[in-house]
Parts: sequence; C-alpha cells; structure tokens
Amino acid sequence: MTPLWKEEEQSLEVGRKSVRLGRFSGVSQSMQLIRTFMTVGGYTFLYRVSGIVRDTIQAAVLGAGPVADAFVVAFKLANVLRKLFAEGSFNAAFLPRFSAVLSKQGHVAAERIASQVLTWLSFVLVLLLIICIVFFPAIIRGYAPGFIPGSERFIYAVELGRICFPYIATSFIVALFSSVLNTVNRFATPAGAQLILNIFLVIAMLLGACGFPTIAHTMAVATFIAGIAQMVLLWSTTRYNGFKIGFTSDLKSQETKEIFRKIIPGAVGAGIWQLNLMIGVITASSLQSGAVSCFYYADHVNQFPLGILGIGLSTALLPPLSRAIQKNDFKNACGQFNLGVIFALVLTVPATALFLAIPTPIVSIFYEHGKFGHAEVCATAPTLAAFAVGLPAYMLAKVFSTALFAQGNTRHPCFAGLLSVVACVVTIPLFIPTMRQAGIALAISFSAWVNVFALYMFLLRHKTLFVFTDTWKACFTLAFSGIAMGLSIYGAHYALRNFYPESAWLRVAYSIGLGGGGSFIFWISGRLLGGFSLMHTLMADGKEPIPREKLKHSLKG
Repeated sequence: MTPLWKEEEQSLEVGRKSVRLGRFSGVSQSMQLIRTFMTVGGYTFLYRVSGIVRDTIQAAVLGAGPVADAFVVAFKLANVLRKLFAEGSFNAAFLPRFSAVLSKQGHVAAERIASQVLTWLSFVLVLLLIICIVFFPAIIRGYAPGFIPGSERFIYAVELGRICFPYIATSFIVALFSSVLNTVNRFATPAGAQLILNIFLVIAMLLGACGFPTIAHTMAVATFIAGIAQMVLLWSTTRYNGFKIGFTSDLKSQETKEIFRKIIPGAVGAGIWQLNLMIGVITASSLQSGAVSCFYYADHVNQFPLGILGIGLSTALLPPLSRAIQKNDFKNACGQFNLGVIFALVLTVPATALFLAIPTPIVSIFYEHGKFGHAEVCATAPTLAAFAVGLPAYMLAKVFSTALFAQGNTRHPCFAGLLSVVACVVTIPLFIPTMRQAGIALAISFSAWVNVFALYMFLLRHKTLFVFTDTWKACFTLAFSGIAMGLSIYGAHYALRNFYPESAWLRVAYSIGLGGGGSFIFWISGRLLGGFSLMHTLMADGKEPIPREKLKHSLKG
C-alpha cells in the first residue's frame, strides 16, 4: 500500500506536469511549425537545386531560340496550371475540409470524402484532357499570341504541349494524396516527390533526342512519365499510412460539393502569382525571339528562394492554423500567424537585397554556358531584379491567404487576386516600351504588393487573426536591414568591378562571398535594431506572446 505522503507527492508532480504542458503548449506548436517548415523547405531546396541544374543543362542544350521558346511555353503552361489549381486552389479547398471531417467524424468518414473527391476529380480531368489536347492549337494561340500559326515556334509548342499536358491531371491526384498526408503531419514524402520531375528531365537531356525530332520532345515525354511516378509514390505512401483511398460509387455528400465549389475562387486566391506569370508569358511571346526564354530563366532564379520559402511556409502553416481555428484556439492561431509573418520577411528580404544588388553575376553563374552567352545574361539580369521587388510581397501574401484559407474563406483571397490581376494588366503596357520583358516582371511585382494590401484589408474585416504592433515594428526593422545589406553588396561589387573573375567557379565563389558578407550585415543590423526579438519571444519558453486585451477583443470578434 502506497503511503499517503507518497500519493500526495505524486499528485503534486502530476499537477506540475499539467501546468508545464499547458504553459508550453504554444511553444510546442511553434516548434512543430518550424520543424515542418524545415522538412518541407529542405526537400524544396533540393528540388530547386536540381531545378537549377536542370535549367543550366537546358540553357546549354536548347539556348534561347525557337525550340527553347516552344518548350518553355509548353512546360510553363503545364506547371502554371499545376501550381494554380492542383497545389494552389485544390489544396486550399480540400485540406481544411478533410481535416475537419477527420477530427469530427473520424477516419472512415475522411476516407469516404477523399474517395469521392478522387472519383469526381478523375472523371472531370479525363474529360478536360481530351478536350484540351484536341483543341491545343487554339490554347497556344491564346496563351502565346506572339507565336504565329504555322511558324516553327507554334508547331513545336503544340506538339510539346500535347505531350506535357497530361502532367496536370497527375498533379491533381498527387495534390489530393499530399493533402491527406499533410493533415496527419506527414510532410517528407509529399515534399520529396517533386524531385522526381527534375531527375527525369535531367536524364532525358542526357539521353538526347532518342529518335524524337528534338531533345525537347524527349523532355516532354519525361515530364508526363514523372507525373505518373509521383502519383504512384504518393498513392502507396497514403495506403502505408492507413488511408485506403480509391474509386467509389457513393458520390453524393455536402463536403465534396463544398470542396469543388471552392476550387475556382481558391485558384485565383492561392495562385495569383502564377496567374500573373501566365499573363507575363502571353505578353512576352509578342516580343523579340528569346524574350520568353529570358523571362523564364529570370523567373526560375527568382523561384529558387520563392519556391523553397513560399511552399515550405504555406504547407507548414495551413494544417496547424486549420486545427487551431476549428478548436477556437485563437491565442495559438494568432501566435503562429504572426510568427509566419516575421518568417516571411526574415527569409525573403536577404534574397531580395541580393538579387537587386548583383543580378548580372547571379544570372551568369547559373546560365552563362553553351548557347546561353553574355548577351542573354544581360537581357535576363534586369528581369531578375524586377522580379525580386515582389519577393517579400509574395511571401506575405502566402501567409495572409493561408490564414484566410484556414478559416474556410476562399472568396476574399479570390477578390484580392482579381484586383492583383487588374493591376498587372494595367501596368504592363506602362513598363514594356522602355523595359521590355523586365517591365513585365516589374508589373507582376507591383501587382503582388496590391494583392498583399487587399488580403490584409480582408483579414482586418474578419477580426480573428491580426498582426501585432510589435510585428509591424519588426517588419520595418527587417526592411531597413535589407536596405543596408543591398547597399553594402552593391558597394562592394562596384569597388571590385575591375577584378570580376572570368572563371565560372571563381564567379560562384565571388557571388557567394558577396552574399555571405551582405547576409552578415543583415543579421548584425537586425540584431542591433531588435528585428529578431519578437520572433524569439513567440518561440520563447513560457512567454505570453499575445496581449490579453487583444486576445479578448479577438474572441469577442
């Protein structure tokens, strides 16, 4: 028999543990957010590195001529639609609804909803693919109006597009399985699966034409095969994690209807950058030969930090925000939301400063090989600098739109996205006459800031999640630190302009040295001015990150 004093001591210890668990629950959520971001961001980093390798080989093999323009248009169309609908709107519409069903109705009900969505999705995708492949010449005329029907660029674009286009269908199925896995905190395989595409494309370029008219045709076939491989991998991983999702004859449910109803507005809200890029490609196709390729390569350098940080942060943020809001845990939701805002700037401001300060060396180390010479580098560098202006806006928009999606709101991100598209269309004609493809990139960056402002206005109307005053102060401090970093890099590059190395490897070391020195200045100035202090507070043990009066106001709202 346990002595009474021993029972009391055990009871007190249980009480202490309960207090500690309650006290640090927000900390564990913040650390989970960071761990998830690191997992997804790490795999996305590998994907982007392999993408740069792919683009470097592609630039050397295809250059910036008609065949390169045709492949860029075909491949970009497939990828833009994938990011717009599959990874963007479908994920935003499906994941919160699936998460709610799983938590409230259980595993079996969640499997039923996922199977219904898979069945409807497959039927719609097959029908759309048949229609699009048959009428693909009309699609190319609309997507790339500068490609004259009957010209070499137009013929190749139609051929390559018909081969690449089924990749979109597999991407939707991959997005479904990825959302299921993300809901149960399985992020590694969905993030790692994207590497398959670049691996297959690099292999295709190394193999050569393989009996096809050009190497670009081999690359198009590899794109389609990569989509199938990704789909099989994610399907098997989902089954391994206990979700038996397949085709079903039970097709009626309110949840499935609601998911599909939100896909279109979600596409505009989640994929606004991709929509504006699509407009950019359409406009660039009417410029001189090679403009589309220069626009594409600049965008892909810009996508290196953008994709890693944007995908990682939004993927990490959506599941925990959805769960916290469903539980009415606004304290935890607000803490993670503000942490996401600060992360967005901490991770993108240095990249923006680097791309604005030395765009030519950056483009040179990636692409100045083979058929891609110094003239193409000089045409691409201003476009990269123009894209960099919108980097922080894109990341903030990811955080703001994710916060709205977590509340089941796809309507307001759609409105904000439409405003951004209008801003892009209106400003492109103002910049093109003097800046050519760089003007298109600058218009896209301007529209990204319009999107951020509109999203923030809609968040204020919801009165559920809000940006702390200290968070705004940290944002301004980080922006100032970024300016200091950019000026220091530009000054150092200007002082060393006569010593710019000729060797490709020395140019890489030169750019890394400038970037590393500038990042050190960013960190030092951020530390001295207190730009990182709130981020530490939000993750600190036992700290109360949210003022109580603001929390009460939030709960009343």
